[in-house]
Amino acid sequence: MSELVTIVMEPRVKGGKGATGKLRKEGFTPCVFYGPELSEPVVGKIDTTRVTRLLNTGHWETMRITLKLPSGEEEMCIIREVQRDPLTGKLIHIDFMRLLKGRKVTVNVPVRIHGREACLGIKEGGVLENLHEIEVETLPMSIPEFIDIDISKLALGDMIHVKDLDLGGDLTLLADPEEVVAIVATPKVVEEESVGEEKEVEVLAKGKAAKAEE
Repeated sequence: MSELVTIVMEPRVKGGKGATGKLRKEGFTPCVFYGPELSEPVVGKIDTTRVTRLLNTGHWETMRITLKLPSGEEEMCIIREVQRDPLTGKLIHIDFMRLLKGRKVTVNVPVRIHGREACLGIKEGGVLENLHEIEVETLPMSIPEFIDIDISKLALGDMIHVKDLDLGGDLTLLADPEEVVAIVATPKVVEEESVGEEKEVEVLAKGKAAKAEE
């Protein structure tokens, strides 16, 4: 189950780019809270340092949050969307989505790989390729922090599909059952060397042709 943390949303007056730019300089990030059975979204601002710490955990998509609204009410939610400046990477906006107990929600759960050191395929020179997250549907109180994948028994060329996962509980996998979650693939170095050898032969052939013309 994912952890539960608390964030305070402070009131914000809607404005143009100038207003939001000033807001960010003051150490805040504009945000909005929305979700099922709400008459209208709630706009506000949150402390940028505080929310950055959460985003740096690597599993913010599944983190259940107690959001203290400007009205004083507390709501359970998740971070649904994070907007960043494409050039600087700085936070631009955060979307919080309301969670209701007993009502299922769709989330992308990060994949965590185990067993690299014992994996025979990797020892034989294989390269691990894997999904970084998997979409699931579940109840708010059952959102997992990670989906753990054990690759210790995979040989070279072996793979794990979505249909092979047994997560149990209230989780429903929404991804294609045939989608590959993890595979120990044959390295492509051999093919690259082969291409390099062909180029070398081609260069030598051209050199011989030039000498013949002389």
